[in-house]
Amino acid sequence: MKESKKCPHCGQWSVWNHSPADRCEHCQALLDPAAFERQQAQAERKEEEEKRFSVDLIQINPDDSALVKFFKSIGLGFQLAFVGIVSFILWLIALLAG
Repeated sequence: MKESKKCPHCGQWSVWNHSPADRCEHCQALLDPAAFERQQAQAERKEEEEKRFSVDLIQINPDDSALVKFFKSIGLGFQLAFVGIVSFILWLIALLAG
């Protein structure tokens, strides 16, 4: 059974599937703009949260020259060692805290 919703822009009734992206059949405006904005804000927060808790490691591209690959691999080694040491220290603090 399909449901319908009155468009807040043109006032016509359109088929509504309870999706924030549903659009009016007549004017193509969003049927529930508030829900669409909430969904967009939630997606932005999730993306921001993923960026906040991630470590960007050095990327070694296959088309880099041998010298660049060498220095990037040295930098990547230092980066991994640093992340490992910090992780160990945090684990040790958590273990000693109980």
